[in-house]
Amino acid sequence: MKRTNNILVAALFASSLGLAGFAATASAKDGVENHGQHKGWDKNHGKKFDHSTHDRRDFGHAQREIHRDGRWDNHRGQPVRQVARHDGRIDNRGHNNKPEIRQDFKDIRNARNEVKGDRVELRKDLTELKKDKMELRKDIRNGASKTEILNDRKEIRQDLAEIRNDRVELRKDQNTLNTARQELKNDLRKR
Repeated sequence: MKRTNNILVAALFASSLGLAGFAATASAKDGVENHGQHKGWDKNHGKKFDHSTHDRRDFGHAQREIHRDGRWDNHRGQPVRQVARHDGRIDNRGHNNKPEIRQDFKDIRNARNEVKGDRVELRKDLTELKKDKMELRKDIRNGASKTEILNDRKEIRQDLAEIRNDRVELRKDQNTLNTARQELKNDLRKR
């Protein structure tokens, strides 16, 4: 009797596990159904990208310019000579044929390059100063001679003088750039 009860309990337990597993496999579907925003992404994994339906030139910078009313005229791809601004004034920035305005643009470009060069030179001098300071600290730690330490300090003073001169030159070139910009603004305003 005890043996048949054990067999019945074991059979009941096995059948309950089997039913749960059978229910789980019955509810699984062949494909995963996605009710989300990106529905259908899992359908074409093996498909190559079709360039005929999506050409990158249709979505580039030039196409955005053409499809916008503010800067281009009647969707023809022709630039507008005058653009109405939000405050009602007419902007005529794109048409600059006067020689003084072209010269102002050249002056601004040259002044920008000067400022850029001065910044590069200042950065180089600052890294040189940093290296010289590290060398002086290393020499002091290692117990170098007094002449070597004095030479290192002299190099540091020279680096500081170069940095001072670079900063003055940079400030002067930035002022030149600002005056060139102001001159261009005044010339554009005069037209």
